[in-house]
Amino acid sequence: MKFTQFIIGILLIGPIAGATFAPHFLGAEETRVPMTVNEAEIRECAKIFANEFNSADAKAIAAQWTEDGEYTNEAGISFNGRDAIQQEYANFFKQYPGVKIKIDIEEIKMLSDNSAIEEGTATLGEFAPVECRYVLIHVKKDGKWLIASARDLRVEAKSNFARFSELEKLIGTWSHETSLGKIETTYRWIANKKFIERDFSVSIDGKITMSGTQIIGWEPSSEQITSWLFDSTGGNGIAIWSPTEKGWMIQSSGVTSNGTATAATNFWNFSDDDTLVWKSTNRIMGNESLAETAELTLKRSK
Repeated sequence: MKFTQFIIGILLIGPIAGATFAPHFLGAEETRVPMTVNEAEIRECAKIFANEFNSADAKAIAAQWTEDGEYTNEAGISFNGRDAIQQEYANFFKQYPGVKIKIDIEEIKMLSDNSAIEEGTATLGEFAPVECRYVLIHVKKDGKWLIASARDLRVEAKSNFARFSELEKLIGTWSHETSLGKIETTYRWIANKKFIERDFSVSIDGKITMSGTQIIGWEPSSEQITSWLFDSTGGNGIAIWSPTEKGWMIQSSGVTSNGTATAATNFWNFSDDDTLVWKSTNRIMGNESLAETAELTLKRSK
């Protein structure tokens, strides 16, 4: 089951991580589904969120999420479900009474008629403002846009190299092998350590059934670690990498070889220096939401 899920995850990650590369190498417009839903609906949701936040209405804020939605704060702590999200905002407002928020949407990517990714900046406070980046995954249910996943990303005064060098731990070859087949992925520095190249393959009965290449680097215009991926099925995608306590969260979007839009939140977590655990959540293919995968463990082999 895990092996099958990983292959499906690769199919999402490829069109997603590939979309990670495609937007900059091929032109972002080529990897997006033509907009068929008025972007103004999502922008209106952001205005409503800001009004509810500035009114310290934790219950109304939580209602903007799906029932099983997820919110991860900039410390990497996740809150699952409306009740937990409501409690987190209630605690925040109690700790910081009267704080106001200003939201600047930088981009909305329509993945399908019923799914979209929103990226932007949120500024808290007026006299000594604190800024953070955010990424939201929206889904449309019963004609209403709701948040399936939200992630706040800490903005730190950190050099580009220092941010990127945190990926050093991934360098090497990682594999997972069972009676069903073998998964292998290799990370290596390229271009004077300005980028990392990742090659991956999936083999069944000794034959490679799928492979792909991913390039990871610092994207100066967005000031984020970004990756672009192409797989052997023809899918491609783009992803934003954010550090977590145990590894990396990778929020991806892209397109399969047949033009189906995809999105997912993927995690590479370290159990120890030689053990890497992969998991994929908030997965969308076309208009369909997919179940999250089981964890899959890869061991360092080189």
